[in-house]
Amino acid sequence: MMGPTKVIVKDNALYEALGGKLIKGGFGNRHEIDDYVNHHYLVLPVADLEGRPWLLDGQPVYCLRGSQYETVNDQKVHLVRCPDCGGMGIRSDEFTVESDCIRCTACGHEFDPRLEMMET
Repeated sequence: MMGPTKVIVKDNALYEALGGKLIKGGFGNRHEIDDYVNHHYLVLPVADLEGRPWLLDGQPVYCLRGSQYETVNDQKVHLVRCPDCGGMGIRSDEFTVESDCIRCTACGHEFDPRLEMMET
């Protein structure tokens, strides 16, 4: 199944993330880019609340279908959005059954998404 085309923004223009082919240029601002992406079968990299894109091993990360994160190469990755800064949360290596500890790569916040869900 083919998903939307993964794109990146460079110099107010949209490019294919994999091939680097120009899709459309000359955007005046971020709102114009978002509007264009929302009306075409395109997806931008996930970004934190300050607009910094999530990078995993130097590659942008994309969110498909609301909660499924993928790399440019369609590799599914288990990530969670940080409730504080919107940054990329990665599961900690210390595996324990009681906790599902996630650490944000941007602000360092550690949280358990299952506990956060129960509190809200």
